[in-house]
Amino acid sequence: MYRSKDFMLMEVMDISGKKIGFIKDILIDFNKGYITGFSISSTRLLKKDYTVRKENIISFNNNMVISEISEECELKLSDFKGMDVVNNKGDIIGMVEDIIFNNEDFKINGLIVSTGFIRNLIYGKQIYLIKELILGNKNILYFKEGNNMVFRTVPHKLMEVDSNE
Repeated sequence: MYRSKDFMLMEVMDISGKKIGFIKDILIDFNKGYITGFSISSTRLLKKDYTVRKENIISFNNNMVISEISEECELKLSDFKGMDVVNNKGDIIGMVEDIIFNNEDFKINGLIVSTGFIRNLIYGKQIYLIKELILGNKNILYFKEGNNMVFRTVPHKLMEVDSNE
């Protein structure tokens, strides 16, 4: 599984090894729940931003190698990152912080929602499945379909005690 921060500022090159730029944002189809591509900021002055579709990605590790670029405009992660998540009662649950997606088919598994600094430290951030969310103009609606499972990311211990010492 990947998070968006695993790809941000990753260098992008074409097949010949020429540096095109770096990843600035992630393109998303929220309704289908898939990453459709990446927004690339050009390294050259006075060049506009490009997009690369996931079908045109040849490989990625420390940097991404692509076959072609395009200039399409789609929904970006930055368009709804920081947006409030509300439940069906209208209460604010938290704020979108990141996404989690599959490393093979780029299917979005869920959104990481921050519920506040102190609450994040005590209880951890919450993870909501993409199928339980509806994207609106100002908010994201979370509707739970009767299951009682709650996913969280909990901070690990800062320092582990070595039993040999």
